[in-house]
Amino acid sequence: MRHRRVALAVAALTLLGVAACGDDSDDKGTPAFVTPGASAGPSGPAAPTGSAAPGGSASPGAKPTEGTATQKPPKKGGGANQGPVGRGAGESGVLSSAGLGPYALGVAQSELKSAALIGTVSTEQGCGTAKGLSEYARPTLAFSGGKLQRIAVTSTAVTTPTGAKVGTSYPKLKGMYPSGKQLDNWVGAKAWFTLDGGNALLFRIEKDKVAGIEAGPGQTLQFHYTDKQGC
Repeated sequence: MRHRRVALAVAALTLLGVAACGDDSDDKGTPAFVTPGASAGPSGPAAPTGSAAPGGSASPGAKPTEGTATQKPPKKGGGANQGPVGRGAGESGVLSSAGLGPYALGVAQSELKSAALIGTVSTEQGCGTAKGLSEYARPTLAFSGGKLQRIAVTSTAVTTPTGAKVGTSYPKLKGMYPSGKQLDNWVGAKAWFTLDGGNALLFRIEKDKVAGIEAGPGQTLQFHYTDKQGC
């Protein structure tokens, strides 16, 4: 009889414990399991700016990545200001195969005229001739088709890039231009002719010295001297 009462008491206590457990589960929710290494939510650190998503473009205001140009290409026609037409083509006292000072071979006669670099132009058999300014030793200028074709000087104030000038001895001149050749014209006079690309320099020789220097297109310069053809 005593054992039966004890068993009933134990059963009653067990039922009370189960009921109590049921009440606790209703009051408190089961905590959620957080996966280790999960990314932070809105309150977490912001993603770095300036990086574009795969296949997309960077957001406005972002710093350019390496290799991205930071300057716009220069506008067409920009750069240093240019001087008057015809000026600045070379040194005033140096005659090269490209020209003398502002008198660049191929420059338009009208441009030299408008820049007040030449005076009156005389025309004969389709060739125009004029004199340059005194600050450039008054070179003789020949025009063909409205463009400067040939330049000739007889002043000792003008030299070539190698230092040759009127008065230089013929043997010394040959040493300065060893790749040149001698030309003889229709009356037996001689000149030393040296090519420089498509243009050339021609040194008229008198009494074994340079008497004049000319610059112009190679073939034109040669035939003008040997056969008096062209301008």
